[in-house]
Amino acid sequence: MTPDQAPVRIHWNLHSLSWSILRKRRVIGHAPSLVLAECVMRASEAGRLRCQAAARREVVATIEGIIADGARPDDAIRIGYRPTEPGFRRRDTNEVVTAASRVWFEPDGTAWAANPTPSLETCQ
Repeated sequence: MTPDQAPVRIHWNLHSLSWSILRKRRVIGHAPSLVLAECVMRASEAGRLRCQAAARREVVATIEGIIADGARPDDAIRIGYRPTEPGFRRRDTNEVVTAASRVWFEPDGTAWAANPTPSLETCQ
């Protein structure tokens, strides 16, 4: 696997208002927009509850994948994470999603997924 094909994790950085790119828990860069392929959504429920209890922010949700390219299709579905709800969710149906074939990260902080995979567990 070449370094360009090694998985990275992405999260929205509230300080720089850009996407932080991490590899092996280290920030390797920031980008206003990018595309990932073969994506897996990772959200720590324990971290989410810890943030709520302490009334502070920290990174508890990332999307992992391989850096790719390509324009966002019109049928991509907006996804996002809110600390008040467990898991990444579709913004149109509020259904929990765990993976996607591709995710486009936009300069305005939104993320759009192609073929989002719904969670097998029910999160309410």
